[in-house]
Amino acid sequence: MKLRDVKDIIVGGLVIEVNSPNHDLINNGLLGHYLPANLEIGIRDDLPVQLQGNVLVHEVTHAIANVYCEGLNLDEAQVAGIAQGFYQVLTDNEDLVCFLTCDDCDEEIDDEPNEDTTNSVFLNGHVRDRGDRIVRAVAASEVSLDQEYDKAGIDQGGH
Repeated sequence: MKLRDVKDIIVGGLVIEVNSPNHDLINNGLLGHYLPANLEIGIRDDLPVQLQGNVLVHEVTHAIANVYCEGLNLDEAQVAGIAQGFYQVLTDNEDLVCFLTCDDCDEEIDDEPNEDTTNSVFLNGHVRDRGDRIVRAVAASEVSLDQEYDKAGIDQGGH
C-alpha cells in the first residue's frame, strides 16, 4: 500500500484529507503537517514507507489531540511520545489491529437491517462504518459496562 492509497481519516467526526504536498513541506523543513483549519494532513511521499507511516501516526496524533484534548495544550514532545507509542503498538501487534478493526471477524453477522445500526459497528462507544455489514450491537453487557464507566466518572466521548 502506498501513501496515496490512504483514504480520508475520520477523527471525532471530522473528515481529514491525507495528501502529499512535498514542495511545501520540503520548503518548510517538515516531514509532515496537520492543518486543523484545512482538515488536512500532509506527508512527504518521498520518504521511506516506514517513516511515512510513522509521520502519519504523528500527524493523526496531532489531530486527536486537537479534537479530544484541546484544553490540555499538548506540546510537540508529548505528541511525539504518544505517536511513537501508538506507532510501535500498531506495527508490532497485527492481531490487535485485526481485532480492533474486526478484520476477518469470526462472529456471525446479522443481515437484517436495523435502522439504528445499519452499516455500522459500535466499538468503544463509537460508531464505525462497516460498508455493507450490518451488526446489532445493543447487548446487555455493553450497556452495563457503559453504566459502570459513568458511575466511575470516566468520560465516554459523547460524539
